[in-house]
Amino acid sequence: MTSKGVQPNNATVITLTLPAVADESKSGTLLVQRGDLARVHPFTYTQIADLTEVIADALVAFAAVEADPPILPETQPPPKPQSTKQVETPQLNAEPTVDVPLKKGTKAVKISHLKIVGGETDAAAYRQAVQIAGKLIDGKLWDGASPIRIDDVYALAKKMKHLTERDLSLFTLDDFVQVSDPVDN
Repeated sequence: MTSKGVQPNNATVITLTLPAVADESKSGTLLVQRGDLARVHPFTYTQIADLTEVIADALVAFAAVEADPPILPETQPPPKPQSTKQVETPQLNAEPTVDVPLKKGTKAVKISHLKIVGGETDAAAYRQAVQIAGKLIDGKLWDGASPIRIDDVYALAKKMKHLTERDLSLFTLDDFVQVSDPVDN
């Protein structure tokens, strides 16, 4: 920062948000911004030492945004509505999502719908959980709209490693993960 509290254009600002109470879920968000560009990076962690890896991952993801920044249309006043129909406005407090890679494209799944409750809960485990979620969606066991909990990501990945989509049709979702009740959320 400069002496007057104004940041130079080339400064990178990293804002780390963690739970207020230590016994809450060990998840947080990391906001990386430079100039007019910014990226929010949600994450989970087991130890404070994991945060260095989270910061490194967030900076790599932000570098990708800087390399190919989104193009925003010029801000113009919105056109006046011609009819009396109510215009839908996007929710400002919409829950963040994670893109789950599928065989054909990706699916946005709410972050709260994919939880790791046992075993490793570092960033690598969460990436593995996202891969497992893709396999469950491709196998038509999970729609991505209901919450699930994974006990041990690495054990489940090993269990599912050699299963094809056709093999997955022989199982139910409960054979792999815990299905969360809406009350849990």
